[in-house]
Amino acid sequence: MDIFGRNPVLEHLRVLKKRNGVRLFVAKSAHGKIIQIILSEARRAGIEAEMVEKIFFETRAPSSVHQGVLLQLPHDIEVETDDSIINTAAQTGGVLVFLDRLTDPHNVGSIIRTAEALGASGVVLAGAHSSAITSVVIKASAGATAHIPIVEISNAGSFIEKAKAKGIWIIGSSSESERGLEDLGEFRPALLVIGSEGEGVRKSILDKCDRVVRIPLKGKVASLNASVAAGILLYSLLRK
Repeated sequence: MDIFGRNPVLEHLRVLKKRNGVRLFVAKSAHGKIIQIILSEARRAGIEAEMVEKIFFETRAPSSVHQGVLLQLPHDIEVETDDSIINTAAQTGGVLVFLDRLTDPHNVGSIIRTAEALGASGVVLAGAHSSAITSVVIKASAGATAHIPIVEISNAGSFIEKAKAKGIWIIGSSSESERGLEDLGEFRPALLVIGSEGEGVRKSILDKCDRVVRIPLKGKVASLNASVAAGILLYSLLRK
């Protein structure tokens, strides 16, 4: 797994549990306070940074993505089990975010970043029908993937039923709903379903929701980007 970008590399270094097979590359021309912090964290973790020419990165990612640093892990980002993430949310009154077939890695990364920042308990990805945790997702999350539990599931319906059995409210959104966001914070613990970029939440999933709400829009634009909508809904759920 390749992790690019200064913030993502720093955050993953900070929580690194195993150093075997881990390699850190830093451009010789890279400078600034955060570079020094990255090098300090690498030393703390027992990793020797390999200083390389900037051209080393050019075949791997655009400069705006790599920012002169690359952390190579010998494995993918670790994911939780569905039972573990459900139990944690149920016991703490937390909020899980379920991404229903989101394929844009930038949206997925942005939602993971928002979920971690607002205090969500975890993020659930719908397996083969969603973007995987790739280097693009990690970069878009600004390293939040290092700090929030993530689960990949194969059967959305089964996962939702498991969550319901533990007393977790299933919350969806639809432009056709007449319910607003005013009392959303009362429904905890919760599983918030965020629909795909084009189709929104599937009807089969909406039918399983305990509550379907609508984000009130006053402008002429009829819909919001999935990551923006997720931020509004998450804030409404977590503010209490």
